[in-house]
Amino acid sequence: MKNKIFYIIEGENIAYSIVRNLLHQGHNVYYISSNQSNINMILSLKAYYSNLDGILHDPTEISFLESLDMAPNRVGGVISLSGDDALNFVVSWLIKSLYEDIRVISLVNYPENEKLFLTNHIETVSVTNWIEKLIEASIEYQTNLSFFNPYADKLAIIEVKIKKQDYAANKKLKDLHMPENSIVSMLIREDGIFVPQGNTEILPGDKLVIFSLKDKVPEVKLKILKG
Repeated sequence: MKNKIFYIIEGENIAYSIVRNLLHQGHNVYYISSNQSNINMILSLKAYYSNLDGILHDPTEISFLESLDMAPNRVGGVISLSGDDALNFVVSWLIKSLYEDIRVISLVNYPENEKLFLTNHIETVSVTNWIEKLIEASIEYQTNLSFFNPYADKLAIIEVKIKKQDYAANKKLKDLHMPENSIVSMLIREDGIFVPQGNTEILPGDKLVIFSLKDKVPEVKLKILKG
């Protein structure tokens, strides 16, 4: 693909990584966010790449979207990476409505919402699907996930959203003492996606993605919710 324009909408850590990769490939990137701190973080890359601009604006405003350069021969795509599926859908739907020839890709944080995006012809990326594909590839090619390979047919991926009354709320990951053969692999928070460490504090509203053996699922959920 020759150099194109990409619009990246919202997002923090994952947006930073994608913006950096697109810039490294020589593309021109516009990062759009209503959050000044997000803009500042992404624009730190401008010290290394001149083909980056940040725009502080509400990405759901129609008149603003209409003002963007969306020539199909110049734009590689619009990628919406907010932690809020509703915002991602609104932005993606508006772009598709205004510019039917533009490729639109959206992060879907909750798999149950994916059908809504797909029925509106919006390409999706799901964190859960990424993990599943990585595991499937590792099992198929016998790479380095040796812990899971013997248990491929028994593996489960659990998603648990933490409520303030849950046992795990406001506790450090290391203090949960997760059941054997279960791992908290990812923490999804409003401001980004993280690989949690032992001292990571789990907050109400966080979503935990957990690898576990299927027969351990009830025990894992009980530990997270009840202790």
